[in-house]
Amino acid sequence: MSDWKDLVGASEPGFGSSGFAIPPSDNGRILALIHAKGNMLYSVGDNGGAAKAFEDAVLIAVGRHFTNVQGLVDHILRVVTARLYNTQVEKPARVSHDPLLLTPEQAMSTAKACFPALGELPFLRYIPGGSTGMQRKAIISTTSNSLLSLAKIFQDGMSNPSRSVRVTPLQAGVRDILALYYLSLALQPSPSTANNVGILLAGVPQVAPSAHTMQKVEVPGVVPGSGIALALQYYNYGLQLDQHHAHLYTNLGSLLKDIGQLDAAITMYERAVKCDGRFDIALANLANAVKDKGRISAAIGFYKRAVEVNPDFAEAVCGLANALNSVCGWQSRGGIADDGGRRDRWHVDRNGMLLDARQPGATSSGWIKRVVDIVEKQLVDGESWGCGVLQPTILEKMLLQVLILDGSLDDAIDRQDSLRQVLRSWHHQKWEGARLTRLVERATRRISWHRYQDSHVRKQRRTSTCYDRPQLPANLSVPTAPTVLPFHTFTAPMSPKQIRLISQRNGLRISVCTLRAPWLPREVYPPPLPPSPQLHVGYVSSDFNNHPLAHLMQSVFGMHNRKRVEAYCYATTANDNSVHRRQIQGEAPHFRDASGWTAERLVNQIVRDGIHILVNLNGYTRGARNEVFAARPAPIQMAFMGFAGTLGAEWCDYLLADETSIPPSTLRPWRRNVDVEDQLADDNNGGDDNSWVYGENVIFCRDTFFCCDHRQSAPDAKEPKVSWSEEQARRWAMRKGLFPNIPDDAVIFGNFNQLYKIEPTTFRTWLRILARVPNAILWLLRFPDLGESHLLNTARQWATPDVASRVIFTDVAPKHLHISRARVCDLVIDTPECNAHTTAADVLWSGTPLLTLPRYEYKMCSRMAASILKGALPKNAEGDQVTVELIATSEEDYEEKAVSLGKSLLYPPGSQGVGQGRLVELRHMLYEARWTSGLFDTKRWTRDLEDAYEEAWRRWVAGEGGDIWLSDIPRKET
Repeated sequence: MSDWKDLVGASEPGFGSSGFAIPPSDNGRILALIHAKGNMLYSVGDNGGAAKAFEDAVLIAVGRHFTNVQGLVDHILRVVTARLYNTQVEKPARVSHDPLLLTPEQAMSTAKACFPALGELPFLRYIPGGSTGMQRKAIISTTSNSLLSLAKIFQDGMSNPSRSVRVTPLQAGVRDILALYYLSLALQPSPSTANNVGILLAGVPQVAPSAHTMQKVEVPGVVPGSGIALALQYYNYGLQLDQHHAHLYTNLGSLLKDIGQLDAAITMYERAVKCDGRFDIALANLANAVKDKGRISAAIGFYKRAVEVNPDFAEAVCGLANALNSVCGWQSRGGIADDGGRRDRWHVDRNGMLLDARQPGATSSGWIKRVVDIVEKQLVDGESWGCGVLQPTILEKMLLQVLILDGSLDDAIDRQDSLRQVLRSWHHQKWEGARLTRLVERATRRISWHRYQDSHVRKQRRTSTCYDRPQLPANLSVPTAPTVLPFHTFTAPMSPKQIRLISQRNGLRISVCTLRAPWLPREVYPPPLPPSPQLHVGYVSSDFNNHPLAHLMQSVFGMHNRKRVEAYCYATTANDNSVHRRQIQGEAPHFRDASGWTAERLVNQIVRDGIHILVNLNGYTRGARNEVFAARPAPIQMAFMGFAGTLGAEWCDYLLADETSIPPSTLRPWRRNVDVEDQLADDNNGGDDNSWVYGENVIFCRDTFFCCDHRQSAPDAKEPKVSWSEEQARRWAMRKGLFPNIPDDAVIFGNFNQLYKIEPTTFRTWLRILARVPNAILWLLRFPDLGESHLLNTARQWATPDVASRVIFTDVAPKHLHISRARVCDLVIDTPECNAHTTAADVLWSGTPLLTLPRYEYKMCSRMAASILKGALPKNAEGDQVTVELIATSEEDYEEKAVSLGKSLLYPPGSQGVGQGRLVELRHMLYEARWTSGLFDTKRWTRDLEDAYEEAWRRWVAGEGGDIWLSDIPRKET
């Protein structure tokens, strides 16, 4: 304005320094007004407007020396870095996006480093009253809060794109956000700021230079100077400022839980709840932690409190459902009536009574409906993840990255035009983020293949940039994963599409987090040398200890024919000194204890070991290191034995299965999975076909895919073989010892699974079987013990007192006794929702017949026992007949088969356990067949696996895709 000099106070020093035509005495007022505007806009959900207001407030406070907040961030990072490393402050653009890791003490000096002339905000230059003046204190507080609020908006936008609408992101994400927090903390120490810094640092994988970390206390499992170590410092620093800050206690507890300090985590959660008894997140986290300690009853109580506070809190609702399901607490469970009850036949009302979903008018209800509804909403919301990221400049860059090697020069333009058209069709459509991430992963895999071909087949050289790793767009956020984990779908009545999408979302989250890791090299990893002649096969597992996987596979790694396969085992958990760990470690040609290794170190070791095929023995189970696979350190990556389902991830090329466990009808129609064009055509995300589950290629085994080492390692395998008559006498003696009070003519049905695998439809069938076989009992395990009271109460509600009295529980036995005492059962009746897996093999090794029902075509977990049973039977007409007798085709068939077999069994008076009937014949067959059957022939299984490895490698080198049927490949005699 031309006459601003005529305004009142215009002659005062500092007039207009705020950017407004006001005297400096009003600067604090205008700053407070703009900050208040930001708070108001934030409260109504206008994060873009709020961010602009907070940015204006911050720029005023720093004297309008920067055109935007990015300029301020650049300044902070330059001066603080210079101070840390004793270098001169320079103005060139930053070369690294790695976060600057500061301790709380170092962060407190940020303001002095940034504004050295006065050591304070430039805005305060014209404010009277000295350092203790109220106006100056208010301005400092307001500026610090504006920095905190602005950083929080940026931070929320990284994890939830819907909250970043109209918010211009900072260039370097976490690095730049931390800079704002550091300055905020330096101006005004705040527990909330320390909390937010801790949250950010907990996800930073890098380690600060040791000279600058000032680590005071070493924490087991934490690398000094790492993001996690510094996060712990900030949480504790915040608690020094406020000992009643519930969020700080909660986040500290979560970090402690992540690093294996479960007891300490529980203490922190308890303190959080003590500070705020209605803090839903703290209550749910406390519930999760005490559940991990086996305190199911306490967990249910905390979940209920969290749901009472916030009925829409997904984590609490789903956690409560899982906890109740684990102990068969079915009251108000309800059920899912979709598909006419085929997925979930019998529901349970609020009184604990049954409802038939096949009745006209039946509807979904109860807490199981709430869980499925939550997941469905999360999956639908997730379809829009990454929508809009493929801007024209990013699109053209992607074209160059993914087409750099494939095809000839003659067709390059046509291919480029075709790909450009496809990418444009993805823009602003559902699945944009998912499709783009998979495209980057497929291109990475394809570039790795070309690097191998150039080095070892074509023998040609290219410039190193040809092997650059394709990059995700910087503005693509990390996707959220559904609250229900892939493992929980085993016992949830969900559709094929829902199960597939849950795994896919988890896989994408792991992919994006890994592809953003600062330790990934610019180029794709160098390929291994060609086999000479043996393949190097790496096995990554957290279960090379006293764990079912080790029980099943312990002989495999040393049993490989070393002319064909050289095994490398990477153990990601510490040595428990069990016999299983000792055997694997002693027999595997190469055993790496990687329990304390970062993902970077493990990936680099795999590359140095020249691994051709990398095997994931965890999948989506506890202790998994899936980020290692997402980094793509090996040409071929596959998964088996650890997780009975799809991983839904581009970083898993093959699953090992058979046509019983994975029917071909459940595969995605497009099966080639080789080059970029395949990724464009396969409809992995989107499409109209909702019936398929498995996008990975599958290796279909000649026999059961399941490996069971009992012939080498079961307790009785090492004893002298006993005759059939001696086995019958031994079995009867064990029965009399376990159940001295049941009549000699009693038929023992049993199930040894954890109780979470039982659901209302199955338990109702079991009670009907008992009612129809009046001399039968049902033997279950206290697994966990709280489930016993729930199931007995349910039995009294749903059946007669006589039937309920014949449901008997015992404690879980140690592994060696568990296998041997399985022989006491006359017939093990399986859980159709999620079968017995290792337990099925244990039962069959004991000779006990197993009745199973593969309830779902699309759920591998419900088909495992059928595969295992087929593997235990002789390969002849008699074995084929037994599969008909012991593998049911429906719920009704399952009941009829159990009743028929139970009624056929007779123990004549004085027979001393020498029974008569079909069950005795089946037991005799299984007992004798275990020494020759495919299931227990680990050497056979290992040779078939070697055939699979060699065929997969041959196809990879040749650039061929598709599924592998081992039955079509001649077996190598070795």
